[in-house]
Amino acid sequence: MNISPIFFGGILWALLPAPAVAGRLQATSNQAALIKQSSIVFTGTVSQLGATSFADVPKSAQTIVVRVDSVLKKPPAVSLRKGDKVTVEMKDPSALQEGTQATFYTEGWLFGSGVAVKELGHEVLPSGGSAPVEAGSAEKTFLQADQQISDQELQNRIASADYVVVARVMDVRRWVVPKSAGAPSHITEHQPDWHEAILEIHSVLKGTKPKKNKMVLRFPGCQDVAWVHFPKFAKNQQGVFFLKKDQVSGAPTTYPGTSQADVYTCSKPGDWLPMSDEARVRSLLKK
Repeated sequence: MNISPIFFGGILWALLPAPAVAGRLQATSNQAALIKQSSIVFTGTVSQLGATSFADVPKSAQTIVVRVDSVLKKPPAVSLRKGDKVTVEMKDPSALQEGTQATFYTEGWLFGSGVAVKELGHEVLPSGGSAPVEAGSAEKTFLQADQQISDQELQNRIASADYVVVARVMDVRRWVVPKSAGAPSHITEHQPDWHEAILEIHSVLKGTKPKKNKMVLRFPGCQDVAWVHFPKFAKNQQGVFFLKKDQVSGAPTTYPGTSQADVYTCSKPGDWLPMSDEARVRSLLKK
């Protein structure tokens, strides 16, 4: 990121409403860094100390149970909503008490009959009385801070992509790694269940015009946590695609018709954006 962390941090704190500034971030004062590092961000109220929300999680002095008040960021495959109870492994559980409301910046830990996460940082939210802080205030703060980093990240994403295209998914089909590719049958212990999406290209924002205005996008259909960050695609889905040559599945080419074609992937949630973001992508391409 080209922006100075000190300058960047000043901008982010300036955006926060005065009461929120009074809250303190644990582990780091850079909220933008926490947002970027975290896979799951939510506001919640501490309901139990030294406890867990489901049996699969080892209970310790570091674990607390938090009732979710608002989900700010999560992978699509993770089921988490207002009212759910989440186990959080804290760095310093003594910093919170039962009834404390905070924004939790976390990474996934265990998933089963519930959700358990590990804290990267947290921000205690002020309370003007017995009623919890309105979730909308925390959401607004989060969205403002997230927007500050998203344009820079989007520029980085454009720079690193082989292609940036506006396209529609014409068809989706299952794909199996051919034995001739010499690739392992699986990359991790979790089978990816590869699929291929045939893209109809409406506009090329970066890259050369593809043959017949079509490209092949390969993605894992598996919803396992090992592949949770890969976007999933469905027929007729439209948007802006940030494509890189496939280096994950084991075979960088395929045969969508009668001839061989290169294959591309989207490996992060932001590698696909809805049509509503097309104008913003085009404006950043001009910078």
